[in-house]
Amino acid sequence: MESIIQVMESVMAARDPYTVGHQQRVARLACTLAGEMGLSPERIQTLHTAASLHDLGKIAVPTGILSKPGELTEIEFAMIKTHPQVGYDILKPLKFPEPIGQIILQHHERMNGSGYPQGIKGKHISLEARILGVADVLEAMCSHRPYRPGLGIDRALEEISQSKGVLYDAAVVDACLHLCAQCREAEQLFMVSLLDRRYQMISGDVPIPQGEGENQISERRRLGRAGRLRFPEVRANHFRFLLHTAVASLSGVMIMVGNRGF
Repeated sequence: MESIIQVMESVMAARDPYTVGHQQRVARLACTLAGEMGLSPERIQTLHTAASLHDLGKIAVPTGILSKPGELTEIEFAMIKTHPQVGYDILKPLKFPEPIGQIILQHHERMNGSGYPQGIKGKHISLEARILGVADVLEAMCSHRPYRPGLGIDRALEEISQSKGVLYDAAVVDACLHLCAQCREAEQLFMVSLLDRRYQMISGDVPIPQGEGENQISERRRLGRAGRLRFPEVRANHFRFLLHTAVASLSGVMIMVGNRGF
């Protein structure tokens, strides 16, 4: 099955590299959310496979629509909305385990029945598909697209929070907010540790690495002083960068906060 997935990803990458990268980031985020919610390793692995192929059906959508810089027409958006069904239909003859196809088919369904392609609602949507739906929205909003720049983690969290229980499963949203809060806490600890070490190096409390000449030491100290003077700016910029990275690969960030990634 792994070899089939790799072939499919290669075909998709040749046509639309963004989609493959998006799927990989969504898979990491979805599996981290699933681990936070206590799903078994078997279910997490199934979710990972489904998430890694959740946009497979976009192979049937013209690339001009996928990368269109302007607003989509109704007809173009209708074509986009076919991709969950197309992905499901592509996988069906390959005898993938049934949950994988259903997760792909349902990942754009919403709790109030306003999603597609079937318009099912609530508990009729599998938990894995509900997790994937939140991860998909979060990553897509934070990523740059031809028709808009990335909206950022705060805007993405605001979106899922406002639609909690309406479009998105409340328990999944809570797990996501909790993870992001942990990432913020980890970032604060990381930045304090980093800047403390920089200060110690400048003041002589930490040895300068061997092999550095006098000019390098002076430059290190100059940069260190600048970092201390611009502490709020440095902290804010790094904070935004780390949180965007957390969305792109929360499973990696979670090593810093308890090894909760699968």
